[in-house]
Amino acid sequence: GGIEALALDPAAKATSPQYVTRLRLHEAAHFLVAYLMGILPKGYTLSSKDAWEKYNALNVQAGCAFCDGEFQEEVALGKITSASLGKFACVALAGIGMEYVEFGFAEGGVSDVRQLDGMLRALAFSQKKSDSEVRWAVLNVISILRRHKGVVVALAETMATGATVGECVKRIEQELGDDI
Repeated sequence: GGIEALALDPAAKATSPQYVTRLRLHEAAHFLVAYLMGILPKGYTLSSKDAWEKYNALNVQAGCAFCDGEFQEEVALGKITSASLGKFACVALAGIGMEYVEFGFAEGGVSDVRQLDGMLRALAFSQKKSDSEVRWAVLNVISILRRHKGVVVALAETMATGATVGECVKRIEQELGDDI
Protein backbone atom coordinates (compact mmCIF):
# COMPACT_ATOMS: atom_id res chain seq x y z
CA GLY A 1 0.00 0.00 0.00
CA GLY A 2 0.84 3.67 0.13
CA ILE A 3 2.29 3.77 3.64
CA GLU A 4 4.53 0.83 2.77
CA ALA A 5 5.79 2.66 -0.33
CA LEU A 6 6.59 5.74 1.78
CA ALA A 7 8.85 3.55 3.92
CA LEU A 8 10.38 1.31 1.25
CA ASP A 9 11.06 3.88 -1.46
CA PRO A 10 13.65 5.86 0.56
CA ALA A 11 15.30 2.61 1.66
CA ALA A 12 15.66 1.47 -1.95
CA LYS A 13 17.09 4.84 -2.94
CA ALA A 14 19.58 4.79 -0.08
CA THR A 15 20.86 1.31 -0.86
CA SER A 16 20.82 1.31 -4.67
CA PRO A 17 22.12 4.22 -6.75
CA GLN A 18 21.16 2.22 -9.86
CA TYR A 19 17.53 2.15 -8.64
CA VAL A 20 17.56 5.95 -8.50
CA THR A 21 19.06 6.26 -11.98
CA ARG A 22 16.65 3.67 -13.42
CA LEU A 23 13.63 5.39 -11.87
CA ARG A 24 14.64 8.83 -13.12
CA LEU A 25 15.30 7.60 -16.66
CA HIS A 26 12.04 5.65 -16.65
CA GLU A 27 9.95 8.70 -15.75
CA ALA A 28 11.94 11.05 -18.00
CA ALA A 29 11.21 8.71 -20.91
CA HIS A 30 7.45 8.87 -20.25
CA PHE A 31 7.69 12.66 -20.06
CA LEU A 32 9.76 13.04 -23.25
CA VAL A 33 7.81 10.59 -25.41
CA ALA A 34 4.53 12.21 -24.40
CA TYR A 35 5.91 15.65 -25.19
CA LEU A 36 7.23 14.52 -28.59
CA MET A 37 3.81 13.06 -29.39
CA GLY A 38 2.05 16.31 -28.61
CA ILE A 39 0.80 15.39 -25.14
CA LEU A 40 1.73 18.05 -22.61
CA PRO A 41 2.95 16.74 -19.26
CA LYS A 42 1.26 18.49 -16.33
CA GLY A 43 3.19 16.97 -13.45
CA TYR A 44 5.60 14.26 -12.34
CA THR A 45 6.95 12.64 -9.22
CA LEU A 46 10.10 10.63 -8.65
CA SER A 47 9.27 9.14 -5.23
CA SER A 48 6.47 8.17 -2.88
CA LYS A 49 7.44 11.02 -0.56
CA ASP A 50 7.31 13.48 -3.46
CA ALA A 51 3.88 12.15 -4.52
CA TRP A 52 2.60 12.57 -0.98
CA GLU A 53 4.01 16.09 -0.58
CA LYS A 54 2.91 17.38 -4.00
CA TYR A 55 -0.38 15.57 -4.57
CA ASN A 56 -1.37 13.93 -1.24
CA ALA A 57 -1.25 10.63 -3.14
CA LEU A 58 -0.35 7.53 -1.17
CA ASN A 59 -0.60 4.94 -3.93
CA VAL A 60 2.03 6.47 -6.21
CA GLN A 61 5.75 5.76 -6.10
CA ALA A 62 6.71 7.68 -9.20
CA GLY A 63 4.90 8.79 -12.30
CA CYS A 64 3.90 11.42 -14.81
CA ALA A 65 0.52 13.03 -15.35
CA PHE A 66 -0.53 14.50 -18.66
CA CYS A 67 -2.97 17.02 -20.14
CA ASP A 68 -4.80 14.42 -22.16
CA GLY A 69 -8.37 15.70 -22.23
CA GLU A 70 -8.93 14.69 -25.84
CA PHE A 71 -7.90 11.11 -25.08
CA GLN A 72 -10.09 11.03 -21.95
CA GLU A 73 -13.06 12.22 -24.03
CA GLU A 74 -12.46 9.43 -26.53
CA VAL A 75 -12.30 6.89 -23.68
CA ALA A 76 -15.53 8.23 -22.18
CA LEU A 77 -17.26 7.93 -25.55
CA GLY A 78 -15.81 4.47 -26.13
CA LYS A 79 -14.39 5.57 -29.48
CA ILE A 80 -10.61 5.76 -29.40
CA THR A 81 -8.87 6.65 -32.64
CA SER A 82 -5.92 4.57 -33.78
CA ALA A 83 -3.71 7.67 -33.51
CA SER A 84 -4.71 8.22 -29.88
CA LEU A 85 -4.24 4.56 -29.04
CA GLY A 86 -0.81 4.57 -30.66
CA LYS A 87 0.25 7.61 -28.63
CA PHE A 88 -1.11 6.09 -25.42
CA ALA A 89 0.71 2.81 -26.07
CA CYS A 90 4.02 4.56 -26.81
CA VAL A 91 3.81 6.75 -23.70
CA ALA A 92 2.83 3.77 -21.55
CA LEU A 93 5.79 1.72 -22.79
CA ALA A 94 8.37 4.53 -22.82
CA GLY A 95 9.66 3.90 -19.30
CA ILE A 96 10.17 0.21 -19.89
CA GLY A 97 11.71 1.02 -23.26
CA MET A 98 14.24 3.39 -21.70
CA GLU A 99 15.20 0.81 -19.09
CA TYR A 100 15.82 -1.63 -21.93
CA VAL A 101 17.86 0.90 -23.94
CA GLU A 102 20.02 1.84 -20.93
CA PHE A 103 20.29 -1.44 -18.99
CA GLY A 104 19.33 -4.19 -21.45
CA PHE A 105 16.25 -5.18 -19.41
CA ALA A 106 13.42 -3.55 -17.47
CA GLU A 107 12.70 -3.91 -13.77
CA GLY A 108 9.89 -1.39 -13.43
CA GLY A 109 6.79 -0.66 -15.41
CA VAL A 110 4.43 -3.40 -14.27
CA SER A 111 1.69 -0.83 -13.68
CA ASP A 112 2.39 0.69 -17.13
CA VAL A 113 1.88 -2.68 -18.80
CA ARG A 114 -1.26 -3.36 -16.74
CA GLN A 115 -2.70 0.00 -17.74
CA LEU A 116 -2.06 -0.65 -21.43
CA ASP A 117 -3.35 -4.22 -21.18
CA GLY A 118 -6.49 -2.95 -19.46
CA MET A 119 -7.07 -0.46 -22.24
CA LEU A 120 -6.66 -3.08 -24.95
CA ARG A 121 -9.01 -5.46 -23.11
CA ALA A 122 -11.59 -2.70 -22.66
CA LEU A 123 -11.45 -2.16 -26.42
CA ALA A 124 -12.11 -5.90 -26.87
CA PHE A 125 -8.90 -6.42 -28.82
CA SER A 126 -8.08 -10.01 -29.63
CA GLN A 127 -4.77 -11.31 -28.30
CA LYS A 128 -3.35 -11.12 -31.83
CA LYS A 129 -4.46 -7.51 -32.28
CA SER A 130 -3.16 -6.56 -28.80
CA ASP A 131 0.20 -8.16 -29.51
CA SER A 132 0.41 -6.30 -32.81
CA GLU A 133 -0.35 -2.94 -31.14
CA VAL A 134 2.25 -3.57 -28.43
CA ARG A 135 4.91 -4.63 -30.97
CA TRP A 136 4.27 -1.51 -33.04
CA ALA A 137 4.53 0.71 -29.94
CA VAL A 138 7.70 -1.00 -28.69
CA LEU A 139 9.44 -0.59 -32.06
CA ASN A 140 8.48 3.07 -32.25
CA VAL A 141 9.35 3.95 -28.68
CA ILE A 142 12.73 2.18 -28.79
CA SER A 143 13.57 4.05 -31.98
CA ILE A 144 12.57 7.40 -30.41
CA LEU A 145 14.52 6.69 -27.22
CA ARG A 146 17.67 5.56 -29.00
CA ARG A 147 17.60 8.68 -31.14
CA HIS A 148 17.00 10.96 -28.15
CA LYS A 149 18.84 9.11 -25.37
CA GLY A 150 20.88 12.19 -24.51
CA VAL A 151 17.70 14.21 -24.15
CA VAL A 152 16.24 11.61 -21.76
CA VAL A 153 19.42 11.67 -19.65
CA ALA A 154 19.43 15.49 -19.51
CA LEU A 155 15.72 15.55 -18.68
CA ALA A 156 16.20 12.97 -15.91
CA GLU A 157 18.90 15.18 -14.38
CA THR A 158 16.60 18.20 -14.57
CA MET A 159 13.67 16.31 -13.05
CA ALA A 160 15.93 15.13 -10.21
CA THR A 161 16.38 18.76 -9.12
CA GLY A 162 12.62 19.11 -8.62
CA ALA A 163 12.27 21.35 -11.67
CA THR A 164 8.84 22.55 -12.74
CA VAL A 165 7.15 21.09 -15.79
CA GLY A 166 7.96 24.32 -17.63
CA GLU A 167 11.65 24.01 -16.76
CA CYS A 168 11.61 20.39 -17.94
CA VAL A 169 10.02 21.38 -21.25
CA LYS A 170 12.61 24.13 -21.64
CA ARG A 171 15.38 21.57 -21.09
CA ILE A 172 13.86 19.28 -23.72
CA GLU A 173 13.71 22.15 -26.21
CA GLN A 174 17.32 23.12 -25.48
CA GLU A 175 18.55 19.56 -25.90
CA LEU A 176 16.55 18.91 -29.06
CA GLY A 177 17.51 22.14 -30.74
CA ASP A 178 16.46 21.72 -34.36
CA ASP A 179 16.36 17.90 -34.10
CA ILE A 180 12.63 17.29 -33.79
